[in-house]
Amino acid sequence: MTRLLSPSRCRALGACLATALLAGCGGGHDDDRFDVRAGLRNLMTQPRALTLTGSSGTVSYTLTLTNTPQQAGTYPRTAQVGARSELVSRLWVSAATVDTVSTLNHLDSDGLAFGSTDGSGRCTDISSTPTSALPTAALRTQSGPQAVHEEYDSCSASATRLGQAASSWRLVGEDNDRWTLLCVQSVRISSVSMAVGALTEHCHEIASDGTIGARARATVTLSSGTALTMKNY
Repeated sequence: MTRLLSPSRCRALGACLATALLAGCGGGHDDDRFDVRAGLRNLMTQPRALTLTGSSGTVSYTLTLTNTPQQAGTYPRTAQVGARSELVSRLWVSAATVDTVSTLNHLDSDGLAFGSTDGSGRCTDISSTPTSALPTAALRTQSGPQAVHEEYDSCSASATRLGQAASSWRLVGEDNDRWTLLCVQSVRISSVSMAVGALTEHCHEIASDGTIGARARATVTLSSGTALTMKNY
């Protein structure tokens, strides 16, 4: 699941998370169309490793994201069985490691997440937008909902809910629309519906058939208000 960074414990893009990209998008036209359904599935199910960098003044930032498919397993809160994929994110600030977060995403037969676990022992129930509702021929200007995430303090059936997050997708043209990014945005909301973190977005290059390739960027906003933008192009 996607987590927002905080000053004491920086977290970078898990469940909705996920991670990925594509190479070889052709020159852009306003009527170009993209398979968002396949793109989101590829982000969750395919192996990849990214290194994104950025800076603010004299401070440099590096974010690494590694997604590794795992053997099928059981999501402990509901006992539902499905494929799994582990996302590990690491953030460095001026060459010092700030945080490492490992998230194990549990996936249904369409490659959509229905739950996630992390190293802290917490579980997150995920209600993904049904595959049938995700477009296979979206225009570059389109956007839509991706999932709702309910985070709990443990993986037991009686666990206490800690908060809620909503994620959405959008397509963005880059370099005068010569290539296109599939972006996933996430806003974390507390259990009393108060925002406790700012918008986080990660974007991955996408081809018309949903193939994910090599360019990516991520913007993570700390609860302190500091926004970190990192990319590999």
